Amino acid sequence: MINKELKKYIEDTIKPQYINNNYGGHGWEHIQDVIYRSFELMGYFNLKINPNMVYVVAAYHDIGYRQDPDNHEQVSSEMFMQDEEMKKYFNEEERKIIAEAIVDHRASLEYEARSVYGKLVSSADRAIDVDNMLRRSIAFQAEKHKNENPTIEEIIEYSFKKLSSKYGNGGYAKMYFQDAKYEVFLERMNELFSDKNEFIKAELSLISKDTSLKKYFGKEVSKKPEREKFLSSIYLIIKNENGEVLLQRRQGTKLWPGYLALPAGHIDEGENAYEAAIREAKEELGIEIQVEDIIDTFVANRKNKSLPPYYDVYFEISKYLGEIRIAEPEKCSELVWSNPANLPEDMIDFEKEAMENNANGIKFSVTYADNEKKLIKTKK
Repeated sequence: MINKELKKYIEDTIKPQYINNNYGGHGWEHIQDVIYRSFELMGYFNLKINPNMVYVVAAYHDIGYRQDPDNHEQVSSEMFMQDEEMKKYFNEEERKIIAEAIVDHRASLEYEARSVYGKLVSSADRAIDVDNMLRRSIAFQAEKHKNENPTIEEIIEYSFKKLSSKYGNGGYAKMYFQDAKYEVFLERMNELFSDKNEFIKAELSLISKDTSLKKYFGKEVSKKPEREKFLSSIYLIIKNENGEVLLQRRQGTKLWPGYLALPAGHIDEGENAYEAAIREAKEELGIEIQVEDIIDTFVANRKNKSLPPYYDVYFEISKYLGEIRIAEPEKCSELVWSNPANLPEDMIDFEKEAMENNANGIKFSVTYADNEKKLIKTKK
């Protein structure tokens, strides 16, 4: 897709300039993330544009950061235009569009990006990983205020103000191509903004664990990280007379829309897992179940990239009262019976993994939600 000679030039000549340019998380690792995200959004929104131009815009967009952080978009654009090598790959009009797109990537831009290339790199430059965003924000604020000899608390306060103004409700960050990954990120960030103590705990935890952040604070990092907090959900395994398991086709949800999944739900405050199972069976399927009808139970500790960790409790039910139906049509488009030994490819991975582990005699396992693949099944 990308011109091989162009790619070699970027990796041999441009990449080394970022190695010593990791000011506030604007190094080559970030550039790689933006390149990957640019092509991900390009494919998801079916944008018929020049991939070489997309690649170069992403590769150059932060190259001027070390020279002038406050005006780095202008400096980066000028550095691109001064690069004679680029004339081998792009005509004058294409170079102008690339230069404008580099300028237009900035989140605080006061006008709308002038081309689809500017809109794409601006969207790709928006964060989708909460921990990574918090980590980059700490590093940025520590570098920016290093002459003040700030305390950890002061750095976190700077970080909170910046991120909440950028990603909070009504924040200035522009997102032209918004997908489910970004929506989940915003939801989690705003949860942290709504409870400042949780935001502080999250950043302190990262500082205590990440050696790249500890260097900014010396011996001051002595606080123990907070104990990890978990959410919990229940999953119902219901089989018919042929031994097939019941699955629901998800719809109208931010997470995994269009995918098959077990009937499931969160354990609400004040509930135990049994009570949640009884409630969810009634709400989602219109059936009644009893605790004594549970014939198998297993648990998975689910790790997520953008969401908090979960404890998932799976219950297999031997019988129920009532007729199974779609009781919440806004959340489920169809019911499917599937062979548990050959579960469908479009079933949520971590549920399938937990069931397979149980079939192999593993009653407790750790699963990993494949958010990168599952969060953008369908378009709006």
